[in-house]
Amino acid sequence: MHIADQILKNGGMLPHKTALVYKDRTRTYRDVETDLHSYRNALSAKAKEYGLVRPLAFAIDIENQDELLLVFLAAASLGWTGIPLNRKWTNNERLQALARTEADVLFTDRPISEAECAVWDSRQVNETTEIEADRFAQGNDLFYLGFTSGSTGAPKAYVRTHHSWTTSFQPAAETFQLQSTNRVSVPGSLFHSLFLFAAVHTLHMGATLYLEPTFSPFDVLETIKGEQVDVIYGVPTMIEAFVKASSNETLEQVDTIIVSGAKWSKIQVGRAQTQFPNAKLYEFYGASELSFISSLHHRSQSTLPPTAVGRPFPGVTIQADDEGVLHVKSPYLFAGYKGGAPVKEWETVGDIGFIDKTGVVHVKGRKGNMLIIGGINVYPEEVEQLAKEIDGVEEAIAIGKAHPYWGSQMELYIKGRHLSQEDKKQIRTRLKEMLPPIKRPRRIHLVEAFPLLPSGKVDRQALRSGRYE
Repeated sequence: MHIADQILKNGGMLPHKTALVYKDRTRTYRDVETDLHSYRNALSAKAKEYGLVRPLAFAIDIENQDELLLVFLAAASLGWTGIPLNRKWTNNERLQALARTEADVLFTDRPISEAECAVWDSRQVNETTEIEADRFAQGNDLFYLGFTSGSTGAPKAYVRTHHSWTTSFQPAAETFQLQSTNRVSVPGSLFHSLFLFAAVHTLHMGATLYLEPTFSPFDVLETIKGEQVDVIYGVPTMIEAFVKASSNETLEQVDTIIVSGAKWSKIQVGRAQTQFPNAKLYEFYGASELSFISSLHHRSQSTLPPTAVGRPFPGVTIQADDEGVLHVKSPYLFAGYKGGAPVKEWETVGDIGFIDKTGVVHVKGRKGNMLIIGGINVYPEEVEQLAKEIDGVEEAIAIGKAHPYWGSQMELYIKGRHLSQEDKKQIRTRLKEMLPPIKRPRRIHLVEAFPLLPSGKVDRQALRSGRYE
């Protein structure tokens, strides 16, 4: 089964149900089915016109999120590999991405110079054609090339098969108690795999999907209230933004919030529960390459320590090696890095952790983030989690700076509401009580905002390099 298979079938099963809402345009499932077939036919005809042989590496760089999603699904259903590009990239960054991914085609709504692949103007591709595309993708075909977040290093390009997503659709629906009656807000850029998966999964289920042109917490909250949205996907920074923008107004119709991308602290969870009193709060631990690894329901597992990331996702097996590196065996694994070796039976992204006696998975930090301070391994994430449990702290990011004697020293960046220098002293005192000397940050910086990646994660590289300061 390809990822658009059930979505196309929903056109016949749910023809008049609202499928997709974006800006001022609403599409029914019959509309989505029609649009997908039109794009399929148009893209297939265009490939024949250019003499391009399938399967194609198909880069997509268009502003409208609804169009991006439909073009991506149509290309994937043809057996092509869709490559959503970051709209914030410069022309040079786009050219580099096209070269790295060996794209055959760039489908875009804006000019680009010096591209070495075919460039198709999205505004001139005819969506209606008498030539009917005759091929549908198979489950083991590649359909997606994405980029890792790049929060700990240069982003890597990775590829996935249809099967790696379609096999997770039902377990995800069951784990998060999702159903076709849901009205789902996916407020982030579809360049990021979390939001792209959420959008595709929502249409696969036959639910109603709400996309946004850009992330604005005030605009998203208006949509949530006006459209009676009951499911929200996000990263912790997004949910925090909703809490601040809501002005203490509770949103009782929200039934489910699903968060990933970074650890959700207990204080953040508490604030979210106050603003969304009836919501089930789910957090899942995963990675772009590994997809779902474990999940945590905060209301039923609220007594777990900050390192806990829940129990293994259905179908997933996790083990830690002698160095504490977590390895995952799963039907949801990626197919490998672009230009790299094929995926192994057991894969890892270098996270350090353990599985406790009750079967709960714990993550201490990422090997790539690890600092060696005075010969001791220190994981910044441990300090961040403790800092975020301190009243007034909204976000905390710890990074390492080179030190001539200790090798590295830790600096902690903290964002909070109206924090003063006196608050900083109290935070330092509290961390001193919770941490041994070697793990205590040597400097604490108060910031009003963090540099963010397209995924919504904090850009650690910008902090570490000093570009942000």
